[in-house]
Amino acid sequence: MVDRNAGTEAEDALQTAAGQVKDAARSMADNVTTASSAAYDQGSELVAKAPGSALIMAGIVGFALGVILTKGSQSPRNSLRQYYDRYSR
Repeated sequence: MVDRNAGTEAEDALQTAAGQVKDAARSMADNVTTASSAAYDQGSELVAKAPGSALIMAGIVGFALGVILTKGSQSPRNSLRQYYDRYSR
C-alpha cells in the first residue's frame, strides 16, 4: 500500500525546489541586467570622451570579425607560379 503522505511530501519538496530555482534564475537575470547597464553607461562615457578612438576601435573590431567569420568561405587563391605557368605559354 502506498503512503499518501510520502506523495504529498515529495510534491512539496519538488515545489520548493522549483521555487528556489525560479528565484535563483530571477536573481541571476537581475544581476546580468545591472552589469550590462553599467557596461553600457561606461561605454557611453568612453565614446563621449574620445569619439574618434571609439570609431577606430569599432572599425578594427568589425574588420576582425569579418575576417574571422569569412575564414574558409573563400576559395583559395592561385599562387604567382600557377599564373606564370598558365599564361607564359
